Amino acid sequence: MGQRAQERAIAISPEERKILLSLSDGDRRGGEPLRAAIVLTAAAGLSQAETARRLATTPPTVATWLRRYAEEGVPGLRDRVRPGRRPRVRDADVVLRTLTTVPPGGGVWSSRALGVELGVSNGTVARVWRRWGLRPAEPAGFRLPGLPDLPLAGAELVGLHCDPRDCLLALAAPATSGSVGSDDPATDLGRVVAALTSSVPAGPTAASPPSLGDFLAAVAEGRSHGRLHLLAAGDRTARRPAVRAWAARYGHQVRVAPIEPTWTELAAVAAGLTAPVSGRPAADLGGRLVAALQEGWRTAWFSGQPCHWLAAHRPAGGPPRR
Repeated sequence: MGQRAQERAIAISPEERKILLSLSDGDRRGGEPLRAAIVLTAAAGLSQAETARRLATTPPTVATWLRRYAEEGVPGLRDRVRPGRRPRVRDADVVLRTLTTVPPGGGVWSSRALGVELGVSNGTVARVWRRWGLRPAEPAGFRLPGLPDLPLAGAELVGLHCDPRDCLLALAAPATSGSVGSDDPATDLGRVVAALTSSVPAGPTAASPPSLGDFLAAVAEGRSHGRLHLLAAGDRTARRPAVRAWAARYGHQVRVAPIEPTWTELAAVAAGLTAPVSGRPAADLGGRLVAALQEGWRTAWFSGQPCHWLAAHRPAGGPPRR
């Protein structure tokens, strides 16, 4: 039973496998290459003792990093912040802070000013902006990597779904131009986070869809007008018969998230930009959303039940856009 629980705890998604393979390409005598190699080796079904033997390390070291990975995912394998060093800030924190707040003196964020606000270097902020294709002076032109056809200004968060095999994000294209986010109180980020971190999936809908197919049907029913954009965590999810049939039937868009930014970071930014937040967004809003999504996936993995959130149904307001 203990070994079986261990194997389940170190299951890795296709996107994280690619990142782990990249991290493990180095000197495996220590540091991040060794930690990534530990996860990859253990995920192949080897015991902790055999993993330690093959990688010339100790079983306690293996146990430590497997536990850290189970709790935090790939970020948990990174070096911890030490006294005197600047804290690590997630990409989602930088992106959301850039697009949802203004500097104390007004205007547009500079990399230096935002770096001071978040406690990181201006180089870190600039790298995140480049990685996400973000231009602070042109927020209306921002597109989520992986969804280049969807303007986020006025888009609506429709649903999130995570099960042991698949993770999906569903967004509705804006009906008209407007401000970022939905004004539907049922879409408040607090409810989204609660649904993802609860052991029993919850949401504004009375019935919870138990499978990928049911989730897709509920999404289509709830937004029968307008085009939907689905972002899948991997190629396998996008190629599943249920997903392909759903896209063909309704004419909706299905795309696959890039390796980096990861699907989790992309979903966190999408949720932060398309769901309302009460008051000024917290500086760590992106990190909190990423943590909630990771917790949702872990809940789905250990329970075997999908973890999801669905927005309330909207009545049709016109013919579907194709």
